Amino acid sequence: MALTLTFTNAGLARFTAAQLGNGADLRISSIGLTDNVIVVAPTLTALPGEFRRFPTISGAQVGNNVVHLVVRDDAEIAYAFRAFGLYLSDGTLFAVFGQADRILQKATASTNLLAIDIAFPVANVANVTFGDTNFLNPPATTETKGVVEMATDAETVEGTDPLRAVSPKGLAARLATILTTIGGLVVSTRRISTTGLATGGRVLDDDVTINVPAATVAEVDAGAIGTKAVTPASLANVLASILTRVPLARRVDTSGLAIGGNALSTDITISVPAATAPQLLAGTAGNAAATPAALAAAGVVYLVESKSDGASRYRRFSDGSVEMTGVSALPGSEGTFTLNFPWAFPTACDGVWSTIINSGQSNDGQSTVQEVSLSAASAQLYAQNHKSPTADAAGGFRWFARGR
Repeated sequence: MALTLTFTNAGLARFTAAQLGNGADLRISSIGLTDNVIVVAPTLTALPGEFRRFPTISGAQVGNNVVHLVVRDDAEIAYAFRAFGLYLSDGTLFAVFGQADRILQKATASTNLLAIDIAFPVANVANVTFGDTNFLNPPATTETKGVVEMATDAETVEGTDPLRAVSPKGLAARLATILTTIGGLVVSTRRISTTGLATGGRVLDDDVTINVPAATVAEVDAGAIGTKAVTPASLANVLASILTRVPLARRVDTSGLAIGGNALSTDITISVPAATAPQLLAGTAGNAAATPAALAAAGVVYLVESKSDGASRYRRFSDGSVEMTGVSALPGSEGTFTLNFPWAFPTACDGVWSTIINSGQSNDGQSTVQEVSLSAASAQLYAQNHKSPTADAAGGFRWFARGR
């Protein structure tokens, strides 16, 4: 049976104006819902207790004053309603229907799809239109629920139609095509090869089994085959054989500084005790080994590096000190000159000491070398002669430098 709507005064005025041909817009664009028991009256301008309004409403005239109306609401909410109102596109409440019993109750996961016939209180409602007339039976999309056409096997295999749905049968046809294509490619161009101990490689024209052969106990004991793998079972036999070949009555003994010898009936730890700094200073212990740390703690200085170049010598010690010696000529007259060290000191030179080389044993002259300044790479020196002539310095001078 048709539900009889009541025009509101505002809706009736718009309806009358449309009948007179003045271009009034009678497009119903949305529907409002309320669960209140309302008094339907022409004076209403809004739906009392309205809790939801949505635009998915479609309709068509099926009689002189009857419209077939379809409402769809697929929002994931739950509600019930006893009355509804139709709104024009400008927001005018056009017509209202209400009753004491609930018209419909919607669950959260369901869609409110309500199809009703509405009888308007006057005839000739041809000027009444609806905002969306395309979902009375809409096509299904990825966003919209609706009617869908199933794709044929050929359309599924082609894979270009974005509108039709795939059936299990069509999917099977598509997969068969894919597997045939892949199978042809694999059989014609691909193979599985093996290296090392693995065997069984071949082209993929059939099932492939890759195998790593296991060596037997006898083969493991023989130790001659290089194409098979040892398994835990065959290795256990090897270990058992080893144990029988080494009698537990055997001993590991120590001598010299090493201690800890024992019979092979238990684990053995061989140790060489390290000498302490007091032991190194006392110099009496004969059963401990000196370590670099103990030597340093005892204040023992030892040579770390040495090198030479002709008459020049270089020695570096464990405490960081450096010694250098060499032979250099004196200038022909008194004055300042530079002694360049054959190797620069790591940090600084602390001093230079010299001896005149009087190889001719001359008693003429009294030459000396005096310090002016020092750096890591050189020394500024002063040659002074206290007696003339200076034949005593014909052989130059021998120098000794110390630094760090």
